[in-house]
Amino acid sequence: MRYTLKQLTYIDVAARHKSITGAAKALNISASSISSAIDAIEIQTNKKLFTRLPSKGISVTQFGHVFLSNSRQLLKAHLTFEEAVDEQAKAIKGAVRMGCFTPAAPIILPLITKSVADNHPGISIHLTEGDIAQNMRQVVDGKIDLAIGVSAHLAMNIAFVPLFVAPPHIVLPHDHPLADRSMLSLKDICHEPMVLLDLDETRDYMFGLFNQDDLTPRVAYSSQSAEMVRSMVAAGLGYSIFNLRSLQKQQYTVGDLVRIPLTPGYQAVEYGIIHRDDAHLSKVDHVVINTCIRLRDSGAFNRAVLPEGRVPADGRKNVLITA
Repeated sequence: MRYTLKQLTYIDVAARHKSITGAAKALNISASSISSAIDAIEIQTNKKLFTRLPSKGISVTQFGHVFLSNSRQLLKAHLTFEEAVDEQAKAIKGAVRMGCFTPAAPIILPLITKSVADNHPGISIHLTEGDIAQNMRQVVDGKIDLAIGVSAHLAMNIAFVPLFVAPPHIVLPHDHPLADRSMLSLKDICHEPMVLLDLDETRDYMFGLFNQDDLTPRVAYSSQSAEMVRSMVAAGLGYSIFNLRSLQKQQYTVGDLVRIPLTPGYQAVEYGIIHRDDAHLSKVDHVVINTCIRLRDSGAFNRAVLPEGRVPADGRKNVLITA
């Protein structure tokens, strides 16, 4: 069987747009060219890549998902090959598709993108946000090149580059009776109303922390927005638990926050970069990965976490800054 890179590119773009017409517009070619590429592959394989949905576009078949996963690796390898033989290129240029867990994205990604932009202005980073499992699926399927993920529950063919460990900490209204404590356990706070960040991964993780002490939280409020959770805590509606904190002071409509470390022993979260372990990483991919490693080694990510069971270096018992 013979496939051309042009055919594979057309099919990849059609799958991403879920539309032959949309792919044609994106590539500035005729829809018939896209259809011809799809037909050619389907004839050679004697299998359907897509199911045509009248007035709704196209849907990738089970075989199509497998085909696309492999073809995207080939396209990626071709890009890497082109980079390797382009001796005239004096600067690294290109694009990388990078995902991140939604609550962590506004804290972690600006550090990375700013550092890449400062040192490699020819590189563009296309960012996506989603839950941890969704990002991992997109990496496995070749829809994104890299993602900021966690070390737990990695797929078999995923490589993980560790960046930092984020212990959990308590977030309280600034005028809470426990706000002057240097550290807390969940037993100190579990009887009070909790504001839960209600995402699949965070929900399971939070309940797991309480299970370590054979406790059950009293969830009074929940939200899928980390910023909403912090705002509700600042307003005095309860406490919450986070692993990451914003790098700058945040202003809230009502109230303010303090962050207090949990006593040692609670499960922390290890963040890092994930990519397919069999992927043909491009120069651009390596630049982003190496940038993250340099940021890690310089301690840049440390500002995003609260050290486990320690009073901040300035001697204060708590810090009036958002979690």
